[in-house]
Amino acid sequence: MKLSERLMAIAHLIPPGTAVADVGTDHGYLPIYLVKNGISRKAIATEVREGPFERARANIKKAGLEEFIEVRLGWGLTPLKPGEAEVAVIAGIGGETIWKIIEKSPDIINSMSAVIVQPMKYQHKLRKALMDHGFNFIEERVVKSEDRFYEIIVVRKGDWVSYDEIDVLVGPVLKKKKTPEVLDYIKTRIERLIFRLKEVEGRNTSSAAKARESIMKEIELLREVYKNADLPDGNKYHRAASSEETGPAMG
Repeated sequence: MKLSERLMAIAHLIPPGTAVADVGTDHGYLPIYLVKNGISRKAIATEVREGPFERARANIKKAGLEEFIEVRLGWGLTPLKPGEAEVAVIAGIGGETIWKIIEKSPDIINSMSAVIVQPMKYQHKLRKALMDHGFNFIEERVVKSEDRFYEIIVVRKGDWVSYDEIDVLVGPVLKKKKTPEVLDYIKTRIERLIFRLKEVEGRNTSSAAKARESIMKEIELLREVYKNADLPDGNKYHRAASSEETGPAMG
C-alpha cells in the first residue's frame, strides 16, 4: 500500500508513539500506514458512512491490525472520548466542515496535543475560526500532488494571539517560509486571481466592482508575502503580478 503525497506529508507530521484519531478515514490507509510503520502505537478511525466504514474495517482486517486500529461509525470526533487519542487528523474535506467538527467536540480537542487539518477549500475561513478561538499554529506546510497544492496545518488549543490579514490568507507559519514549493504555491494563487480579475473586467455591476476590489486586495497581500523571496524567477514573478498587468481590469 502506497500513500499519496498528501497523506504521506500528514504522516510525517505525527509524533512517533502517539495514539491517533483519523476522522473520515475512508479506506483506512493512513492509520494502517501509521501503525504498520511504527509511527502510531494505536489508532481510532472514524467514518460517518456505512460504505467507507466497512471498507476501512476490511482493509484493517486484511492488514492484520485489528488489535491496534479500531473503526467507529459516527460523525467527526463524536465517537471518541477525551484522552483516547493524542493527535487528530481531519483531512480531505472543506474548511468550514473541519471547523464544525472541531467546534462540536471541544472536550476531545482540548485533551489533544495536536490537531492536523488539511482543508480542500475555505482555508482562510478555517484559519480565522481557529485563530478567533485561541488555537496556536504549530506548523504549516504545502504539498503538491498530481498538479494540485494542499495546505496542511498543525494546531493545538492555547492562548489567543493577535493576527493580521496575511495570517488569515496565507498562514502565520507558512508566510515565513520561502521554500520554492511554498513560493510556487503563492505564485499559482496570484495567477489564478489575475485570471479571475480578467473574467470580471468590463462588468459594471456593483457585485463585479466588489469582486475586483476583493481580488486586488488579495493579490496585494500575496505579493507582500512573496516580495522578499530570493529566487531566480523572482523578477519574472513580480512582472506577472504587477499592477501593470492587473491594472487594466480595474476599469
